[in-house]
Amino acid sequence: MLQPARPFLPDKAAHQLGIASGIILFAFISTHLLNHSLTLISVDFADDVLKIFKIIWRNPLGTLLLYGSFLVHFLLALRTLYLRRHMRLPPRMMIQVLFGLSIPVLIAQHVISARVPALYGQFDSTYWSVIRGMWTGNGLFGLKMVLAVIVVWVHGCIGLHAAMRFRDWFPRWAPWLFALAILLPTLALVGVLVNGRQMETAAEARGQVLTAADGNVARHQASRPQLDLATIERRIYLFFGLGLGLVVVLRAARSIRRNAPEIRITYAHGPQIRVPRGTSILEASRIGRVDHYSVCGGKGRCSTCRVRIVDSDGPLAPPSAMEQATLLRIRAAPDTRLSCQTRPDYDVTVALLLEPPVGGDLYSGRQVKQAGREKEIVVLFCDIRNFTTISESRLPYDIVFLLNRYFSVVGRAVEEAKGQVDKFIGDGVMALFGIDTTEPSEACRQALRAAATIVAETEKLNQEMMQEFGVDLRIAIGIHFGPAIVGMIGYGKVAGLTAIGDTVNVGSRLEAVAKQFNVAVAASEPIMLLAHVPYDGLSSRSVSLKGRKTSMRVYLLSADDAKRYA
Repeated sequence: MLQPARPFLPDKAAHQLGIASGIILFAFISTHLLNHSLTLISVDFADDVLKIFKIIWRNPLGTLLLYGSFLVHFLLALRTLYLRRHMRLPPRMMIQVLFGLSIPVLIAQHVISARVPALYGQFDSTYWSVIRGMWTGNGLFGLKMVLAVIVVWVHGCIGLHAAMRFRDWFPRWAPWLFALAILLPTLALVGVLVNGRQMETAAEARGQVLTAADGNVARHQASRPQLDLATIERRIYLFFGLGLGLVVVLRAARSIRRNAPEIRITYAHGPQIRVPRGTSILEASRIGRVDHYSVCGGKGRCSTCRVRIVDSDGPLAPPSAMEQATLLRIRAAPDTRLSCQTRPDYDVTVALLLEPPVGGDLYSGRQVKQAGREKEIVVLFCDIRNFTTISESRLPYDIVFLLNRYFSVVGRAVEEAKGQVDKFIGDGVMALFGIDTTEPSEACRQALRAAATIVAETEKLNQEMMQEFGVDLRIAIGIHFGPAIVGMIGYGKVAGLTAIGDTVNVGSRLEAVAKQFNVAVAASEPIMLLAHVPYDGLSSRSVSLKGRKTSMRVYLLSADDAKRYA
């Protein structure tokens, strides 16, 4: 039996090496573009800073890290291209692959001309020489450099986004990172173009024609035949070409070898697809255009592509360490596998465990927000006491007006405290804090501050409502901190970011505790401890909550107590 292609490096190790090498390369290009942008101040100033840049990246360790990372990144790219059973990729991944393959062609001439002479201690490039080189000649070198900046930067940003988008801190920093991603290459290109134009204008004012740099490179090449930069450049192109050619040959050989032995992947209540033996189930879904969730893009870092193995004509390869860890974390059944990591050797029948909506956009960036993730957050519940009694004796229009005024008070208080309103449930409001922050203490203080504002503003609203409608508004608030599942839940236009889990249930129960003890706020002990605020003198009780086996200490805050945390 023909065995499917197995990676020469475990997927987890390859993923970690890819991220590490990518971060090193991104750090280099970021500092490089930052240095370029300093030419807007002056070329001499940029050259002075360039000396620091060279100290960092041209010492033995920096050189090893930089060029080693580039080689590792290139080899991992070849590995990925070989292991893929098809090249039908989502647009983002296709752009990243094409841009990545074009990088060596775009940067080879610049790297060789700037680095190789310096290795011999003869000629070291400066911004004056590089900009003059870009601005003279037939324009091809300058065009390649502009394209290189755009292509390298976009490729790096796509990779960094894919690696970091599930981090807790990323949503908070995303707008600033996006602005930086636009600003940095723009300033770098503008700096080079402006100074190139200034050099040309200065040369014309002297009645001269701007020529390439001062001829140092040519003189050193004449004295050192090994400094034939054109030959070195051709050899680098040959090296990368051979690498790509090897992948093409190996893929072709594999395709020929697998031409006969195909397997059938049958989807329960769905189509049947014939694919080469060893194709992953997720790849089969994409080949057969079967809607199949895969939030992480098939890298084994999520469980959204998981399937149930209904039937198989033969044994499946055991899960890898990375797949096994994911399955254990979600407490998956024994017949559950990650489709991106499972490559059947026999006919198999599978059932999708997460059915996507018909026509859903399964591969876009929206998945990041839709993906569920576990996060420690603060949940705040607030509602009006005796609202049923109030609504029974009032006109419907009055009730709607009253609720909208009350909701505006709560909504503003939550937003001013950096929280977000999750939903309105009858006369109740559910709000979340800590969605975009990694500091539990900050989230707890935000929730207490919001509760204090709600209490104070409701008292003001109560005076108005008493005069106009004879209504005495009294509220009850419950606040709890703990782990919850956060993700986009709903359908169509009514889908929204929300939280589910025991923490949410406890927050709702604490609101009832506030009503039971006739206080404004009932805050769980974790809230008061993590907020790092004084709570001496506050009343507390050990209460039993429905659905929990153990009792919980709850701090009971009167209206005056709550206002202390405004």
